[in-house]
Amino acid sequence: MTEDETTVPEDANRAKDKDPQAPQAASAAPAVPPIAERPPAPPAKSPQNDIAKILEEVKLPERRDAKASGDIKNPPAEPEAAILEEHIVKKAAAAGAEAPSAKPGETDNGDGRSSSLVTPIRTLKDDLQTIVREQKISLVHAATLEEEKKHGQEHLAPEQEEIRARKTRRTVGIMFAIGVLVLLGASAIAGVFIIAQEQQAIPPAPQSSILFAEKTVTFPLDNGSPQTLKNMLAEARTRQLGTLGSITRVVPTITSTSTGGTSQQVPATLAQFFSAIGANPPQELMSAVGPDFFLGFHVVDTNAPILVIPVTSYDHAFAGMLAWEQTMNPDLAPIFTPVSMTSTTSGIPVQRTFTDAVMRNYDVRELTDDSGNVVLYYSFPTPNILVIAQSTYSFREILSRLQAAREL
Repeated sequence: MTEDETTVPEDANRAKDKDPQAPQAASAAPAVPPIAERPPAPPAKSPQNDIAKILEEVKLPERRDAKASGDIKNPPAEPEAAILEEHIVKKAAAAGAEAPSAKPGETDNGDGRSSSLVTPIRTLKDDLQTIVREQKISLVHAATLEEEKKHGQEHLAPEQEEIRARKTRRTVGIMFAIGVLVLLGASAIAGVFIIAQEQQAIPPAPQSSILFAEKTVTFPLDNGSPQTLKNMLAEARTRQLGTLGSITRVVPTITSTSTGGTSQQVPATLAQFFSAIGANPPQELMSAVGPDFFLGFHVVDTNAPILVIPVTSYDHAFAGMLAWEQTMNPDLAPIFTPVSMTSTTSGIPVQRTFTDAVMRNYDVRELTDDSGNVVLYYSFPTPNILVIAQSTYSFREILSRLQAAREL
């Protein structure tokens, strides 16, 4: 037996002697291990401190200007940036895992109960976490986007810049085309308005003319006495109306009111013209001729007046002209050269009358002055046309132009 073996029974015997109930108590109560003290809980980590710590540890890469790297469409990712982004993602995941499970807005009162009296505040950290979680982008990328948005330095890709520039040019082109069309439309409307006003102020000559004329002028008959109108036409004989041999047409006009209530100048009829100048031809003649007529001046040695009138009934027209011979010259003077209606023959005054003559193989009735010069004549070159003129040269020109127009 060793020394240890002998020592243990002795100690046991001594204990029994001192306390006889000790073995019984020991056998009655099992041995209970001492309760270890629970280590104090680590302080809760704040997400704001974690994100601030991560941002302090990480050095953000310098933002490069898009214009400087415009030639490289897809620059290769740098290894260091990839490692840095992976490190940031791991840090953010670890921080999210160690965060307390308490809901936002709840506080711990120390006894395990939470209080929701505090209203949560939306912070930049929450926005960053939402962007990282929903859009699945790195924290570095999110922080870079936030900085660019804050400073207004967000740049578009070269393709987007080209698309935007193309849209801008297209918009400018469309606006320019619209402006040109509006300007052309306004100019056309203004031109139509001006032309309409001019047409109302100065009416055009009739579409069809009995005789061709190199020039056409209008002659208003309103607000003028018969003698005044005849004097105005007589003054035209002294003016330069055109080149030698040319004919200038005079269109007498009167004011007429249209159905719309607007006033305009329209060509006068033969009856209106004779009434305006105070001429009184027989009614038989007026009923045998048409409403249209041609009044003009033939430029020869002087501006000789001419009248060309369509005839509807030759017999009545001829009879009417014979009856009008007594007053024809006074009615048409001073447009035609006036002469006295009496002449002196052997010292005896006699009535001046028309006599028969032949011009260009056509029968005419002519009136001469005391010197024998023809001052007025008329003829029917065809049963449908009546010619009243003064110069014998005019009759030849009238016949030539009627033949050209196939009126003879």
